[in-house]
Amino acid sequence: MTTLPGIEASRRAPEATGAILAGGSSRRFGRDKATLKLAGQPLACRVAAALRPAVAELWLVTNHPLAHLSLGLPLVTDLVSFSGPVGGLATALFYARTPWVLLASVDAPLLSAELAAALAAAAGKTSRPALVCESERGLEPFPGLYAARLLPRVQDFLQKNRRFMSFLELIRPQVWEADTWRAFDPEGASFFNLNEPKDLDRLEARMAGAKKPGHPGY
Repeated sequence: MTTLPGIEASRRAPEATGAILAGGSSRRFGRDKATLKLAGQPLACRVAAALRPAVAELWLVTNHPLAHLSLGLPLVTDLVSFSGPVGGLATALFYARTPWVLLASVDAPLLSAELAAALAAAAGKTSRPALVCESERGLEPFPGLYAARLLPRVQDFLQKNRRFMSFLELIRPQVWEADTWRAFDPEGASFFNLNEPKDLDRLEARMAGAKKPGHPGY
């Protein structure tokens, strides 16, 4: 069953749809990340808050629609269940009513709204079919901007491979290096992922420390 997405009008980036990937099984973390709370707010809602001002509409891509109804976000169910982030991208591109999709991961709660807005604003201004950032770890597929016309290539790719990095190598996206994206996210916090419970513990401790007088913050 698929819950059709609602429309959230935006004048800033009408060419981009926001999609939050939340269809994973979270084996390493041990529980659903979308509903996991950080500073009292579910991760999915934190990511949505960063994306919402930059996009024409916003969805949560999920394999657990009943569990995620309480989040109050428009939902779409993965076309192919548990097919990884590439499958989530295929679902987002399939349902998109805009030429571009701004893709984010639900386990990146420090997503910069400024970086999301900058990526969305690049929609239609690049000759490449995708736009991603590059950090010291390499290419960062999320947040990333992907053209809806990629759908046939994504569906074909899924028949052979499900590694997102291999897909990026195939499509050769435009890449923003640090000297570009740091103007919108100086610390690169957008690329921080909660993969294991200890990551959440460390982030909560760091956020608590940032509230103390004299602490430099995140």
